[in-house]
Amino acid sequence: MARTREFDMGDVLDRAMAVFWRQGFAAASMSDIYAATGLKPGSLYAAFGDKDGLFRRCFETYAEHFRATLPHGKTGLQAIGAWLRVQARLAAEDPERKGCLIVNTVAERAQHSEAAKALAAGRLQEIRDFFRLHLGLAEAAGSLAPNLSVEIEADALTGAVVAIMSLGRAGADRRAIDNVAASAFARLQPAEDRSKNIID
Repeated sequence: MARTREFDMGDVLDRAMAVFWRQGFAAASMSDIYAATGLKPGSLYAAFGDKDGLFRRCFETYAEHFRATLPHGKTGLQAIGAWLRVQARLAAEDPERKGCLIVNTVAERAQHSEAAKALAAGRLQEIRDFFRLHLGLAEAAGSLAPNLSVEIEADALTGAVVAIMSLGRAGADRRAIDNVAASAFARLQPAEDRSKNIID
């Protein structure tokens, strides 16, 4: 007869995710995880298999939170500007300056399993897909600056998000983070609209 699980899965994942997010996968010891979650080794391994299995479940939880930051009811450049603004705010206002778990995982890729690396790569592709979609909508609406490649700009915006979150983790000041977001957005606008700062 299977034992009844005696812990809240969502709470455990949130607590373990905070440890991985703050310390990184390699530096997060199982003792740190046990202390944060209150779980005993047997319960944790029964539920998640091993440290990598727990990390991957935490990563998926983080991805759900990350998707929740995507703008709703906005399209084209309006959606892109809104999301860059959110990412700049999250990077600058986090008192722990944890950065982004997706970006942190990519930076620490040598420490991760192939399955975890695939999850991180998939989420980066998801970010690029968001930009690709809304750049295409902006182009169709005539609101994208002329002579820009949607594919190139989707890559560049993905890079800007990685830079924003990396600067946040590095402790950069709000001005620098906002400038990266504003510059990435400004180049998308027709010349007559470039005075409209998304950070304002």
